[in-house]
Amino acid sequence: MTGKAAAKRLVLTMFTHSRCQLCVDAKEALEQVRKQVPFEMTEVDIKQRGNEKWFEEYKYDVPVIHANGEFLLWHRVNVSDTISKLQNTNYNK
Repeated sequence: MTGKAAAKRLVLTMFTHSRCQLCVDAKEALEQVRKQVPFEMTEVDIKQRGNEKWFEEYKYDVPVIHANGEFLLWHRVNVSDTISKLQNTNYNK
């Protein structure tokens, strides 16, 4: 490693479930975001066993997106707004 600190990796987590059309739309929009702001993405199915906490928190609000463990947005992904949020905050620093 050089004298510079390693760049922080950006990881988006999408809280979703299998019957969520807004989640499908959000994934498509996030692919557009990824062209400007690179990130890795994981998905959490809130209806899957072991995710009861997330189900109780987000059952009426999927999709919900976290960036590096912090709430970023929910429901619809506006591509330009999301790019701006990720570029102008500490999520990607």
